[in-house]
Amino acid sequence: MTDEIEFYLEDLKSKFAKIRPENYYLSYSGGRDSHFLYWFIKEYLKEDRIEIVSVNTGMEHEEIRNRMMLYSDKTLKPTMSPFDIKEKYGIPCVTKRQDELVYQYRKQLEKGKSTSHFEELVINSKVSNSFYKINNKLHDSLFSGTLHKISHLCCKYLKKEPARKYEKENDKLPIMGIMGEESLTRKTAITSCFNQKRYFYPIWDLTSELQKQIEDRYEIEVPKIYNFLHQTGCAGCPYGIRYKETGIELSLLKEKQRNFVMEYFKESYDWHNFVYVYKLFY
Repeated sequence: MTDEIEFYLEDLKSKFAKIRPENYYLSYSGGRDSHFLYWFIKEYLKEDRIEIVSVNTGMEHEEIRNRMMLYSDKTLKPTMSPFDIKEKYGIPCVTKRQDELVYQYRKQLEKGKSTSHFEELVINSKVSNSFYKINNKLHDSLFSGTLHKISHLCCKYLKKEPARKYEKENDKLPIMGIMGEESLTRKTAITSCFNQKRYFYPIWDLTSELQKQIEDRYEIEVPKIYNFLHQTGCAGCPYGIRYKETGIELSLLKEKQRNFVMEYFKESYDWHNFVYVYKLFY
């Protein structure tokens, strides 16, 4: 009798049967979810036609970056450096949606254009945890003139643009290791294996509980850093602050990278009143 693990893996196999492997690549971050797909492609499917591609932003945790360099067939570089992005556009602060709203509002002001659309959303809709609205603290900081330069564009220039360039030059589409349960935005945005662009999201319906069961049974490598952090994107990014106990993520960084991260995100850390202490965990 097939158990839940084998049922899921065979179902995942059937999803991969819907693509032409030579037309896709695995977007490999070195993190838990993308490595789960790496294992599935290489060990379970025994498939070698899918290229493993990563983007070395320079912002990854060392353990994650080492895995990325070890397992990737090709490593891409960002189209802009972090501090160039900060100077031109600003840095992450609250959430991508809220930062985008503030960025667009300020951009309209700079161009001398009407801001009525954004004023309707921003001024009249101070509601926390809403998809299109900003929270009270961000609202008050924006209109008191105390809010620093923020934007949602860091990920675009560090990760997305290099990937889109690679796709265009090689006529390939990405396989994304994204699980719907990880956030409300992902849960509402990803509801099937394919989006309109034919990007492939094969584990969109995988739960973290089942993922761990599969990892345990098949002895799939899980980085030590996941003993301390729920997710591992760019080190120190304020978008992941809700998953951190105070100071843990910064404590996992070596001094040089920690200083870089603290300088890069300083204004957002100060805005959050982010207090931390250093204690090495491993």
